[in-house]
Amino acid sequence: MAIVPKVREILLDEEVGKQEFLEVIKDVYKRDIYIYAIVPEWEKELLDAMSNDFILINKIHFPLTEIFPRTIGFLGYVKDSTKQYIYEFYLRSTTISYFVFSEVDVSKYLNDITKKNIDIYKIFETNKTPHITIGPDGQWINIIEY
Repeated sequence: MAIVPKVREILLDEEVGKQEFLEVIKDVYKRDIYIYAIVPEWEKELLDAMSNDFILINKIHFPLTEIFPRTIGFLGYVKDSTKQYIYEFYLRSTTISYFVFSEVDVSKYLNDITKKNIDIYKIFETNKTPHITIGPDGQWINIIEY
């Protein structure tokens, strides 16, 4: 029998502030949080800000169907104990296509992400790992639990 995920959506105010957003996340995840992402090279400011905390797993050339012109994405994760980067990812949810928040360390599965399979969300679905995603245009967060 397949396990069906429980999905909760939390609608966010149109211009949610950092403190308000962090309170929503802290209500879901009380402890450390991991941010798994493929950060495009044009997000240099974010990469520089995380330089000491972002664990780079691989560089991925995005296929033409995803982004034109071709660009490199930096696949990795941040263990964000102080929740200092979460809001920065939220603000970039329209320019960074692949990122997930979770309390669970799934970093060992990141090597499965390749140019041909850049769907980072499959890691969480396949392993039935609870996680949070951001809805289109940052209008809501999706909390997926198993």
